[in-house]
Amino acid sequence: MKKLMLLIIILGVIIFAKDIKPSLQGGDPSVKQNVSNFLKDTENRKDAYAAGIKLNGGSSANTCVYFVAEVLRRSNFDVPIETCNIAQIIPIFEEKGWEKEKDYKNLTPGDICFTTDATGDKNGLPTHTYVFMKWVKDGQYDYAYICDNQAKDYKSKIYHIRNISVVTKVNGSDKDAFSFFMTPTVRS
Repeated sequence: MKKLMLLIIILGVIIFAKDIKPSLQGGDPSVKQNVSNFLKDTENRKDAYAAGIKLNGGSSANTCVYFVAEVLRRSNFDVPIETCNIAQIIPIFEEKGWEKEKDYKNLTPGDICFTTDATGDKNGLPTHTYVFMKWVKDGQYDYAYICDNQAKDYKSKIYHIRNISVVTKVNGSDKDAFSFFMTPTVRS
């Protein structure tokens, strides 16, 4: 009887486990693909944006980490719900085996980008994070399609074009230049 019960429990676990998606960790490159695919859908972007605003007490200002973290969670990558600033999210990537890359010519869809600090220092604490989607023109590395929380400055568009190579002013707000991006490391 005990063997039969154990067999029933094991079969139940197997049957129900097929519907549970494992959380993607470390250097799994499918994280980037999941993020990119998730953000290609307008409703997904809007839902993650709204969730980020809700987590930030109803404000879209300073919600970039909330937004990126929510996109990652919805793309099956474990980020604690209380993650709310850049000083918290960078160590999460580092702990999970992601690497910092400074050459923006190596960006691929789903990479997580960070800007300089407010003084333009590439070694300081970044002021902003966003998700790289693609270059506006192949072979040109200044304007990119990205997704972030700054829709208010881009005609309510979460998915929009941003010049990443220099500081720009958009809708009266300074947009700091690119500093580095985080990307999963493939380890053998």
